[in-house]
Amino acid sequence: MILFITGVLLIILENSVINYIDIFGVTFSILLPFLVMSSLYMDEVEAGVIGLLLGFIVDMTVGGIFGFNALVYATISAVIAHYRKNFYVESTSMRMTLIAAATAFQSLLMIIISLIAYQTDGILIMILKGFIILPLLNVLVGFIIYKLFGRSIMKLMKE
Repeated sequence: MILFITGVLLIILENSVINYIDIFGVTFSILLPFLVMSSLYMDEVEAGVIGLLLGFIVDMTVGGIFGFNALVYATISAVIAHYRKNFYVESTSMRMTLIAAATAFQSLLMIIISLIAYQTDGILIMILKGFIILPLLNVLVGFIIYKLFGRSIMKLMKE
């Protein structure tokens, strides 16, 4: 329950403040790094449900294709939770790699959906932003979150 409430607070922070911070045409996420790091300490069902519920809240507050974020966050969270025993969870570089991979996965799906639903022209710009800029920004944010709150997150997960 605490993770869900923390996620809702992060969504509020993203929607009210972070969405106005534009870096090279993209805005970073604090929810995705949080989901990645917390999924390392949950089972598949719990992680998937939290990802799904938080994704639905994002879908309702941000707009776009309803259910997209819910499915993406649920998938990312459940997959990371499923394979968590295969990861060295204490490694900062492992966490940052997972954040980059999750961001790239989300970006790939968003590019595909955008090309189909919105018929956009700037595929190269979308690829640059989705596979280079956004993953780097989310890794940076994840690193900062981990350094500032890593002990608190790990303590919370163990309870």
